[in-house]
Amino acid sequence: MDLSWVVTFYVDGGVFMHFILAVSIFATVVVIKQYLNLNFNFTVNTKFFSKVKTLVKDNRVQEAYHHCLTTSHPLSKVLAAILYNSNKGPDAIESASNIEVQKVLPYIQAGTNYVSMSANVATLLGLLGTIQGLIQSFTSLAGASATEKAEILAKGISTAMNTTALGLVVAIPCIMIYTWLINKEDSILKKYDEVISEITHLVVFRPSMETVNQDPNNKQEYRKYGT
Repeated sequence: MDLSWVVTFYVDGGVFMHFILAVSIFATVVVIKQYLNLNFNFTVNTKFFSKVKTLVKDNRVQEAYHHCLTTSHPLSKVLAAILYNSNKGPDAIESASNIEVQKVLPYIQAGTNYVSMSANVATLLGLLGTIQGLIQSFTSLAGASATEKAEILAKGISTAMNTTALGLVVAIPCIMIYTWLINKEDSILKKYDEVISEITHLVVFRPSMETVNQDPNNKQEYRKYGT
């Protein structure tokens, strides 16, 4: 299969083709990293958190709390905050969980916005390349013969169209992947909400439950994400 036309297409597009290609590489790296994060670092471990719920139901709150501290999963930090404040009432529990959730969100959404940005930048670079190609065409027409004008105009339009085309080729997949990542994040966050609501319900409606923060050996310190 002869792919020489690809090289010709790229070379004829001019300098902005290099920038668009760089954006596509950047977007690819971000997508791969975000995909791996969402599927391996942030997906709810059903077995792990089922054990936490079981421990809470059995009124073994301190054990559940320490169990949460054994993992770097971001949801475990939220549950640990709930258990740590289990004797302070619904408002304090909700406040503590919300604070931890707000800390988790930037980690979950860290790369997704860059995918959207890449789509916009690729489109704009394509447009900029188009403008450059047209400017070069019309600038070069001055003083050229009729035959040369046709050749110059054709080359300039080729540059203009090629950058537009490559920009769209990069932008369209980025937009599609961005939408998929957003939906994946929403699915993960909904699952987080389910687990958080279950644990909060168990804690609030078990007033005789043992406490965590009254034990001087317990501190609200967690392992950082990814460690």
